[in-house]
Amino acid sequence: MAVRHWFDVRDLETLQRNVGILPARDRKAAYDKHLRVLTVSALPPQVVRMRADAPMVTLHYMQDVYDDGMLRADAWRWWFAWVAVELIARLGPDRDGSRTRRFVLDDPSIDSIRTAAPRWLAANPLRLQLVERRLGELVDRAADPTSSPGRTIEERVRGMLAGHLARTVVDAMAGEAGEVAAAITRRFDERARRG
Repeated sequence: MAVRHWFDVRDLETLQRNVGILPARDRKAAYDKHLRVLTVSALPPQVVRMRADAPMVTLHYMQDVYDDGMLRADAWRWWFAWVAVELIARLGPDRDGSRTRRFVLDDPSIDSIRTAAPRWLAANPLRLQLVERRLGELVDRAADPTSSPGRTIEERVRGMLAGHLARTVVDAMAGEAGEVAAAITRRFDERARRG
């Protein structure tokens, strides 16, 4: 799994402190408060990219990350690829993406990423399509009078969406991460069959 060494991973907060968007840790260095608005961005907590000297075969593994026919690669897709490659390196192939999906959904080490799921959504408007279907299912379920007898449709819709909206966005984010992991695993499998 040498491919994991061709990722360049930078902590976003550190980068922002280095360029003067956020105050330096020692609090003595000056920073531009007018640029603070840029700290609320669609970027994930780490900025991940392929190193300039990465071999072409590494780019082949990442082909599906860059273009899956709908979402061009953005910072989130590269972050998902980094997570997927790390998990594959440690635990083996993730052919259906379920391991990566579970990691993004449940692992306590990335609680802060789950709270930043709206950043993921904002990074590419096409992602709205990923949550639209699930939200439609929730509304349909709430519209069914048998789902909560005695409550008005407005109460059922509010209750259903209030309880599931954040989880739906995180679930869609995890689904995309799982698809990236499955695509990378397919590329590894192809390479192994040829080699």
